[in-house]
Amino acid sequence: MAEEYAAVFDSIGLRVFEWPWIRRLVKKFRPRSLLDLGCGNGYLSKALQGMAPELYALEPSSVMYSIAARALCGGVTLRQGAVEAMPFADGCFDMVVSLLSFRYMAWDRALDEIRRVLKEGGIFILVDLFDGSFNPRYFHRYLSTWTAVRLLYIRNRDYRKKLRRLTENSAWQRMIAEHPRRNIAEAKEAVAQKFHVEKFRLLSAGLRGVTAGFVCRKKTAAG
Repeated sequence: MAEEYAAVFDSIGLRVFEWPWIRRLVKKFRPRSLLDLGCGNGYLSKALQGMAPELYALEPSSVMYSIAARALCGGVTLRQGAVEAMPFADGCFDMVVSLLSFRYMAWDRALDEIRRVLKEGGIFILVDLFDGSFNPRYFHRYLSTWTAVRLLYIRNRDYRKKLRRLTENSAWQRMIAEHPRRNIAEAKEAVAQKFHVEKFRLLSAGLRGVTAGFVCRKKTAAG
């Protein structure tokens, strides 16, 4: 499934809701050292090249690590390892970014590790899919999401076909069943126990789930 996933998500431009938001935040905070957490096939790390002098990527899956290693030829220091036990020293990153990988982690241990490797006052950007149902308050977000997805499919017809094949893959369906989308309120509570949540943004919304972004700052020793 890893090779099929890499063939589907071969460009960060497909992340029409998530990538522009992340890019703006990285430009705003201008981190010297940045870690792409759960980098998958490396498409986010590739897009981040040149935006941080010290750019690192971590991937737990050996197969995805091999794919990322082929894609990231210079400019990124790639490591294989579990998020819950990262192979990095304490306080070595200005920023950690997790794009659509948080749901696959053990949240409590992962958040402890993210906090450990961040410098004092460091920034954690979390973007992920969460469970959700229709909420009339977000009608404008449903409409804008629907429109953007349809335009994406029109511009990238092969992407839609490849995505359908991937989601019909039994291994993909098994993985999603083992790691279901979790409640957004649960995520907010978990993150707030470890970090100051400075910003929350609903990036896209569908009838079965939402994509949301958090900007979190590591709590200092003084709180």
